Amino acid sequence: MRSIVKTNEDGGLYLPPEILGEAAKHKQFSLETAGETIVLRPVSSSRAIWETRTPEERAAEFRRWAENHNDDADLPDESLRRENIYD
Repeated sequence: MRSIVKTNEDGGLYLPPEILGEAAKHKQFSLETAGETIVLRPVSSSRAIWETRTPEERAAEFRRWAENHNDDADLPDESLRRENIYD
């Protein structure tokens, strides 16, 4: 199948879903060139934690992370006193 694709006035290249077929399910592609051919490869579908988990799951994960850190601060106690913060 051959299709002609044009750029818009900003130089953006838009491919309609009918050209991409099944690949249109992916949201991001890496662009490579092979001679005069442009190759689009779907980017890995790994998503960030805030995109895949509910707010409750994210909160629980944060609490687990916080519990794994000890209370041993690298700063001396004097540096955490309010009157010393402004010095």
